[in-house]
Amino acid sequence: NYMAPIDVVANSTYRLRIINAGELVGVNFAIAGHKLTVVEAEGSLVEPFEVDNLDIMPAQRYSVLITANQDPGSYHITTSVMYRNVGPHLIGNSYLNYIGSDAGPPKYGVGLPAHPVWNDPESGPGLDAKLKSADLSTNSDADILKENPNRELIIVGTQARNPDRNNLLRWALNNMTQEFPAEPVIVTAYDAVNAESALDWPETVIPGTITVPDKPPTTWNYTEKIQEYVGDKLEMGGPTIIKLTKGDVVDLVLQNALALNGVAEMHSWHLHGHSFYVIGEGYGIFDPETDKKTFNLDNPVRRDTIALWPKRWAVLRFKADNPGVWAFHCTQNSHGVMGMGLNFVVSPDMLSLPPAGVRSCTATALNDLFQEPALGTTSLLPTASPKSTPAPSAAPTSTPALTNTTFAPSATPSAGHSLLSYMHYAMYVSASILAVFVVHFSI
Repeated sequence: NYMAPIDVVANSTYRLRIINAGELVGVNFAIAGHKLTVVEAEGSLVEPFEVDNLDIMPAQRYSVLITANQDPGSYHITTSVMYRNVGPHLIGNSYLNYIGSDAGPPKYGVGLPAHPVWNDPESGPGLDAKLKSADLSTNSDADILKENPNRELIIVGTQARNPDRNNLLRWALNNMTQEFPAEPVIVTAYDAVNAESALDWPETVIPGTITVPDKPPTTWNYTEKIQEYVGDKLEMGGPTIIKLTKGDVVDLVLQNALALNGVAEMHSWHLHGHSFYVIGEGYGIFDPETDKKTFNLDNPVRRDTIALWPKRWAVLRFKADNPGVWAFHCTQNSHGVMGMGLNFVVSPDMLSLPPAGVRSCTATALNDLFQEPALGTTSLLPTASPKSTPAPSAAPTSTPALTNTTFAPSATPSAGHSLLSYMHYAMYVSASILAVFVVHFSI
């Protein structure tokens, strides 16, 4: 069966906005007989380049241009599955229909566009290597490419078993696995930083959370099977955080590692509340002595979702300029709920009073599970007596500005700023993605 066709006028050029809204698999998108010119990735214009087909991992978004320059008729539009061996039967079908040709749907299975094999090691990395920003001068944060980062993180994603829960299989970051608390971390952080006895940020203790270390506690050859003593247990589980202060410039190294079964998986990583520059990618194990020399600080692509390819690493640079609690997680939902994620807690002392509704789940829950502390913690709520609560800021008189997908708050927190931060966190923990891919087009 075909999805609705895309109708085009001969010799016209169209912009297709393509989203992989899949839960687990990457897709490769192609149109028979037509080249795709990539012009945008997640709100950032890139130097245009042509491809025959396009790899799109979960949560990634691209714009491509196509020109209806073939003989009038109908042409297959198909997607194939990438980086997960599910067989050739799982494929998306639509078609490009030239208006006035009366060709009707193309014959199924005839004239299909070519797709790479599901585990092609060069397909995704080859695409990433071509992505360059078209004009950095339009980016308000481009100056961070000329700065030295004041925070360097190396995050290794691994599988491990939880001995406290019948050896339940989990994903972990630097051997810490994320578990979702009853109370949103952003609320706990706000209460903690405003408690009477609270230390100044970032020394504030956020009760019930665990801090992911800046470097992995154990290192090995990540392209080989994980060592047993790393995979047999977790250091800790709970609401995982990394503390940042507004203005921090962060270099984040993502290092892929084999799962316990010896398979290297693709992971699609999404950062909420910020965009980042992809300044480096490579095969094998990241070596700071040599690989930093290869960083692209001239025209790297700026985006918010990156595919971490099997047995490879990537380096992201971003500026923590948006106070709040911002999820950074694998967009494959099964990996996320198994613990593959963390929260960047950025200057919660700059947040205004949270809306009353954010406490409704814990205040009105009938399920005792909402009251159960996360693994390795004793409490989800701060115990210190609160400081005098600041009065809520006046509601903004105009809609807060959005640039790409990142909210840009003023230096002084506002009610609108806090509300968007709290809403964004709620959407993250409650969202469920059902579609495989979405295409929108315009002339």
